[in-house]
Amino acid sequence: GRELACKLQYPDMASTVEADLRQLKLIFAIYHRYDRAVDPKDIHAEISERLREELDYELEAAHMTLYGNIHAKEKGVHIPEPFEELSTKRLLTMTWLDGRPLMDVTDGPVEQRNRVAHNMFRTWYVPFYYYGVIHGDPHLGNYSIRDDDTVNLLDFGSIRVFKSSFVQGVIDLYHSLE
Repeated sequence: GRELACKLQYPDMASTVEADLRQLKLIFAIYHRYDRAVDPKDIHAEISERLREELDYELEAAHMTLYGNIHAKEKGVHIPEPFEELSTKRLLTMTWLDGRPLMDVTDGPVEQRNRVAHNMFRTWYVPFYYYGVIHGDPHLGNYSIRDDDTVNLLDFGSIRVFKSSFVQGVIDLYHSLE
């Protein structure tokens, strides 16, 4: 009796990602021969790790639960709940969240845009500042806006957890720039 959303992974997506990562490694190697100022090995390792995580729907369900807990008291942010009994490694089932595209509010009154901006800020920065967790795929398609101008966050395939010392450094940098 509940409305659900399903995210289904294309067949053989893992081998496609691995082939792309091999090609990216080759491109980075060629670039490094041309310009040795930056060694792209760490960049490739980071991209590889994040892309492989995007294929792990069980991990994504865990990230969704984490974000649900982080945002539990945020009135302006909504997170779907994973429906584990109907999920697998390649199928992620979650509760449905009604909303419209984020860009629908760009021509709205300034008060509405400010409410949406505030909720977007809370969506992204509360997990980072208080928990050291960052949403690594903040594109427009991963958000929708409800009629009350609250925000739905919809995708949890690319989440990164940072050490508290890194987060503190970012906060200190912010304060030093005030």
